[in-house]
Amino acid sequence: MKKPCRVVVYGAGGYGGVGLVEILRVHPGVELVALVSREGAGEPYSKLYPHLRGLVDMEVVHAEEFDPNGIGDLVFFSTPDGVGQKLAKTYLDAGYRVIDFSGDFRFQDSETFKAYSAWQQGESDHVSPELLSESVYGCPEFNREALSKARLVGNPGCMAMSCLLALMPAVKMGAVEMDRIVLDVKTGISGAGKKPKPLFHYPSADGNSYAYKVGCHQHLFEIERHLSMWSGREAVVNFTPHVIPTTRGILSTCVLPIRKDVALEDVVKSYEIEYDSEGFVQVERGGRQELSHVKGTNLCRLGLHPVERSHTLVVTSAIDNLQKGQSGNAIQVMNLMLDLEESLGLSQVANYP
Repeated sequence: MKKPCRVVVYGAGGYGGVGLVEILRVHPGVELVALVSREGAGEPYSKLYPHLRGLVDMEVVHAEEFDPNGIGDLVFFSTPDGVGQKLAKTYLDAGYRVIDFSGDFRFQDSETFKAYSAWQQGESDHVSPELLSESVYGCPEFNREALSKARLVGNPGCMAMSCLLALMPAVKMGAVEMDRIVLDVKTGISGAGKKPKPLFHYPSADGNSYAYKVGCHQHLFEIERHLSMWSGREAVVNFTPHVIPTTRGILSTCVLPIRKDVALEDVVKSYEIEYDSEGFVQVERGGRQELSHVKGTNLCRLGLHPVERSHTLVVTSAIDNLQKGQSGNAIQVMNLMLDLEESLGLSQVANYP
């Protein structure tokens, strides 16, 4: 029997961190050995998250005081852009495998990273560019073999995950007019992270909804880059994210213009074939995909709607942004990296309603 993998969660104080801890505490293949965070440092983790009282009471270690050497085998960086790229080499040199939640390792060369960073807060160079060529994009459904051998993984952005799963079968078969894709994405407030912001304050968010970063969201860059890379054709995507007044969940409506010489039925069948053996992607012809169907799970539910009059395929995609869009997907990736059953620890069902 394998020894449990010793896991460190760096950035355990945030939503992504607690999402990891909730799964890892009952995962049979790992041992949770350290929780690292500036928030709650020196206190039991259950003081920060009282629902884990009696379940996860280990003391939180301050980020500046944590020495990783000899403690763990794998680290999750549940941190914003800029943190993982500074620390990853130290952990890799100490024998860890690394899964990073930010955009620091979602791209495999320094020029692409620099272009991505320009979409964030101004163009910048990567701190550890020598690591980019070995980083693997953490989408198990399309990168499974590479992930099984990876030391360093960039976990996808939540909206990118929702849209890429909705797009890839049609794109892979060459059926899509790549310059006219339209993505309309609705996201819950937790997608902005735990740090309070005026527009996500309850009185501002309750009963409200708005579009933001229209045509310039960083996940648009991520989506276009990976669509282009995986299809061999340049993708130009119209992408509009909206905030909706719910805590968690992403509902993406993806409009795919299909080439006139490709039958819509063939495209629909490509989804059924592609995802037939995927445990975390559920495909339905028609139907209504609801956030309540995926809340708290690692599922992506796709609804396929062929529209004959415009020769388009509309794909609706529902995920939990903190699970398949973040922590749950990262655990799925970890299982692949450790040669464990891919679904281990991820058997939760949605809490309905």
